[in-house]
Amino acid sequence: MALDKRRVQTAVIGNADSELPVVLPMEAIELDDFRVRHAGQTYWCGMWLGGCGHQLFIKLYTDRVCHFAHGPDPEHTSTCARKASGVSSADHLYIKHGLLNWLAAQDITATATIARDADGSIGRDVSFAPAGHDTLRVLLSESPSSSVAEEGDPARLVLGPEMTPDPDVLLRQGYVNRIQLVPDGTRRRIQVGTERHGGATEWFDLEEVELTDSGLTTPAVEEIRWLRTTRRPIGVWTPKAAPQQSQPAARAVTNETHGIPSQDRDAVMTALEQAVSEGRSRMEIRRWLDRAEEVTRGGATAEENDLIRAGADALLRLERGVGVPTPREPTYQERKALQKTERLLRVLAQHRAHGLGVTLRQRNQLAQAADQAAAWLTDKQRAQVQQWRTDPEPAPVPRAPQPQRGHSPRRPASRPKPFDGAGLADAVRDVLEHAARLGKTVSFTDLCVQVKGLGELTESEQVQVLHRVRPTARPRSAAPQRPALLTALITAEDGTMYPVYRQLADRAGHLLPQQADSAWTETVKILHDRYRTP
Repeated sequence: MALDKRRVQTAVIGNADSELPVVLPMEAIELDDFRVRHAGQTYWCGMWLGGCGHQLFIKLYTDRVCHFAHGPDPEHTSTCARKASGVSSADHLYIKHGLLNWLAAQDITATATIARDADGSIGRDVSFAPAGHDTLRVLLSESPSSSVAEEGDPARLVLGPEMTPDPDVLLRQGYVNRIQLVPDGTRRRIQVGTERHGGATEWFDLEEVELTDSGLTTPAVEEIRWLRTTRRPIGVWTPKAAPQQSQPAARAVTNETHGIPSQDRDAVMTALEQAVSEGRSRMEIRRWLDRAEEVTRGGATAEENDLIRAGADALLRLERGVGVPTPREPTYQERKALQKTERLLRVLAQHRAHGLGVTLRQRNQLAQAADQAAAWLTDKQRAQVQQWRTDPEPAPVPRAPQPQRGHSPRRPASRPKPFDGAGLADAVRDVLEHAARLGKTVSFTDLCVQVKGLGELTESEQVQVLHRVRPTARPRSAAPQRPALLTALITAEDGTMYPVYRQLADRAGHLLPQQADSAWTETVKILHDRYRTP
């Protein structure tokens, strides 16, 4: 047998193209439970593991480590060039699915790409493209051709536990984020760590991590950023033009250096005073404290200095969780409502920019989420929500009139603008497969937002793209199943079957009955079962 004879601890389930990883227990006593949990499933040296694509079989030993082994190949027709076979060799697949599920729990739709290096190795680099956020990259191992310093924005990078960070980044940014996977039964659990300048690393479970405009944010990152941005003004500023005036009058003087009117300065200081005295949230106190330090950068009165110090002390007590009664933090439901409000505002803005319609259901969802998160919205967000509540729906962009059949006018010869049908089909497949793993569907409007260029195509071109979408998952059972097109997961705005699906099914030879709702619902269930994580 010419196939790889090393002890293979990881495989994928279902077929060679699967992205569902599994780790085989090393002890024989744990292997029986493993077989029961995965009864009827097959294991493969998957392509996304850098493997040969051949089927693997379980090798049970009582005197040495249990492992997967390739099937016999008496004709020696294949060789396996897989570079890694240990427990961590499927970490990139666990990270891809784990972070996609984590983003989905925050109502953030995302796609992920696993890069393949020039030498054929796979699993070093996993890139995520979350809607409304910049790309996030996870680097698990060093590249022979580039260093970490050359990998782009350090705030958007997450390093593997063994990678050496760029010293300049640690000095300038104060931290780097890391990622590791720890054993969790026969699976792997993700943790995100923050390494400070000086070498210490704090590790957090995903439930404690958030995705913000500045990248992955852990409690340690928040503390580092706050300590680096907090300024404690100690000078007392007195206007030279009117030294005899009292201190309250000095607060009303215009800050000529930064062009800030005196009434805005007064409003900022008043808002900070109210946030501290009323015991408001950490988020709101930090926002007004930053604004207060900005308007007093050219100098501050003694009264303003005292107020800024009081705000900084209150914020520090909240950060450390000590001191006399602290303002309450948003509840879990309020945080979810705030995240949903932010997501809907981004989606609606994208719809308007692309000339897509905004449904009454989306407006109602925005209003409901904004009402629940009202105490935590910024002034800008409140204004945007109010605008969507009151503004009339913009008229849709008119399409060019279509000539009637049989009466096509003569037009000057011109070649239609080509589009990347295969690339768009791959992007659509990624979105739909992610929805299938989460047991969800995707409206066609949201699909157009996530797949750039799809919404600009004509209806016939969109049908061409959707017809090319091919799933990667295969049935889990050898028993006959109803044919299932991945495009069945596309819905209309009201969650019903997307009308074009009947046309796609007919072209694929899956003729639907006149009343197709039950058949479509059954197809969606089949897809969810086929893609579910074991």
